[in-house]
Amino acid sequence: MLLSKRQVIGRMFLKCFGLYRSSSSQRQYPTIIEELCHKFSLADLRKSTNDFDQNRVIDIRAFGIKIYKGFCNDEYEKIIVYEYMSNGSLYEWLQGGELSWKKRVEICIGAARGLHYLHAGAKRTIIHRHIKPNNIVLDDNMKPKLTDFGISVLGPRFMSKPKPIKVDSVVGTFGYLAMEHLTDLTVTDKTDVYSFGMVLLEVVCGRKYVTTELEKPVEEKIDPNIKGKIAPECWQVFIDITRKCVKYEAHERPTMGEVEVELEHALSLQEQADITNTIIGEYTLLSKTIINLI
Repeated sequence: MLLSKRQVIGRMFLKCFGLYRSSSSQRQYPTIIEELCHKFSLADLRKSTNDFDQNRVIDIRAFGIKIYKGFCNDEYEKIIVYEYMSNGSLYEWLQGGELSWKKRVEICIGAARGLHYLHAGAKRTIIHRHIKPNNIVLDDNMKPKLTDFGISVLGPRFMSKPKPIKVDSVVGTFGYLAMEHLTDLTVTDKTDVYSFGMVLLEVVCGRKYVTTELEKPVEEKIDPNIKGKIAPECWQVFIDITRKCVKYEAHERPTMGEVEVELEHALSLQEQADITNTIIGEYTLLSKTIINLI
């Protein structure tokens, strides 16, 4: 009998709590579960949880953070259960081109809020180190949450000018890595800010912002699905904070709190412009913004 995914997942949870047994095999339940769940080794778990360090536990009340729900410690399978994000990742939506401009900004605001919490809202600064659209996931209401803390590091208690943390090697996804990480093997909260700036560029362009196109203004690379939908007033605030995020020098980048405030301002300007722009319909951006990443 071929089971639906809903049936398989339901039986998997019953199995976890000792309420379901199948006589079909020694493993007790259909092998299709292997296709639905990632299998973790003990080494994987230690690596992804920073060796189970209690100091790195994030407050369960934290907003903007994907929530860990529980685990299944079965004789044959070890399963970690996370909050289900029914709308996938921001990356998937950008590939589909279905997101409106305002929804993109709203998602960026939510992600910025979550990252701001990691940097300044917990007992200790947590540097994510792997911010990219794939790791910004969306729930039923299209609210964003951050995921994939496998390479995160614990920083100092909140300070206005935290000292850089030395890491052993370059890890993460190229194209989102700050220069100080690549050259000096150092990270701070501003390393995340740089990565987030690259996410903002990707949100605008609908695809990864590549270095071979640096000579072109950002306005010429805007996703065709949102071209003409961005109010000039909103754009100026959005692209200004984006440009600050990807500054070469880490100390010149804003904090995530400042990024969040500016994005909220940009959204407000867009909403105001949409109220008054009932005749023209589309907007024209006359600015020419060149962003140099080297």
